[in-house]
Amino acid sequence: MMSGFTRYILWQATGPFLLATLALTGIIWLTQALRLLDVIIAQGQGAGTYFFLTLLSIPSLLTLVLPISLFIGVLYSLHRLYSDSELVVMFSAGISRWGIAKPLLMLTGIVSVVILSLNIYIAPAGLREVKKRLYEIRADFASAMIREGAFNNPITGLTVYVRNRTLNGTIEGILVHDNRDPAAPVTYMAETGNLVFSNSGPRLVMYNGNIQRANKSDGGDSLSLLYFDKYTYDLSQFGSGPSDTYYEGRERYLSDLLWPEPDDIYAANYKPKLLAEAHDRLAGIFYPFMLTFIALASLISAEFNRRGYAVRLAIAAVIALSARLFSLVLFSTTVAYTEVALAMYLFPVSVCALAAASISGVRFGRLLSPLKSLMPSKSTIPGQSG
Repeated sequence: MMSGFTRYILWQATGPFLLATLALTGIIWLTQALRLLDVIIAQGQGAGTYFFLTLLSIPSLLTLVLPISLFIGVLYSLHRLYSDSELVVMFSAGISRWGIAKPLLMLTGIVSVVILSLNIYIAPAGLREVKKRLYEIRADFASAMIREGAFNNPITGLTVYVRNRTLNGTIEGILVHDNRDPAAPVTYMAETGNLVFSNSGPRLVMYNGNIQRANKSDGGDSLSLLYFDKYTYDLSQFGSGPSDTYYEGRERYLSDLLWPEPDDIYAANYKPKLLAEAHDRLAGIFYPFMLTFIALASLISAEFNRRGYAVRLAIAAVIALSARLFSLVLFSTTVAYTEVALAMYLFPVSVCALAAASISGVRFGRLLSPLKSLMPSKSTIPGQSG
């Protein structure tokens, strides 16, 4: 059972942590959602599909946001406890520094478990589903082509116009202009048509129309006209289904990163990158502890100061940012040199150890005093007079 003191400090940090998570996730989510907006609009999808796809990308964003929001929550809660003199009272009551740090480390442990579960399965599963849905949307030319009264461009070089679509699915007034090859554009026109879906892909069956082929490759303009009663236009050539899908590092499960299939061409070409991604996910459980220990070491060992702790807060933010950026440098280095992977684990653990020593009251200046005694003084330096 948690004591009332532990629950109190835990709640003081949990509130700001959740608010920071919500704010940061919302900001980053908006920036990421804009990348999907063009695809959704171009393919004529609704708002429901758009928000569903953007929600699937949130777990991958949380893996980046949670350590930062946890650092903000811990730093804010400690500063508030100091500003209200609550920590001074707790210390006077005999509560140790580690007693105050315990509930904050409990929260950090919960966040680390959440990040590990996101990294191993939830985040890559969401990104996989996003890619799968995007492939299906791009391959679904039916939704892009049957928008009535508008010139649609499902892909570059292809323009489709449909005048009307009846309730029974018949399409009226069809124009398809294929200009992917500017030297030989082709225009299809038909009175009516139907969209037919088969195992080999979607087909547009047109009735009572003509095909206009232009040839500009010989230096002149020649036009051939062919009338037809029925013509089938293959739409599967423009799309690629899920069978053509390959998954990048962020979209792979941890097992796929460490033990890819023998016939996985992408894994064979980018094996160092996938291994670095796997190590980064496993080392991700240490990042919340690293940032929490930095916040604890910056404030929990501070003496009461009526002027506030702005300097300490700024220093803690700079150290946390530098540590996180250095971990990203280690990730990039591991891609080129796989033997550096061990440093991805040792670095956050070392930062935690140094911060823990500072919380325990170790003064690193004293550790250097034996070395200072071995250094010659000014009076013993050759060439100096006494």
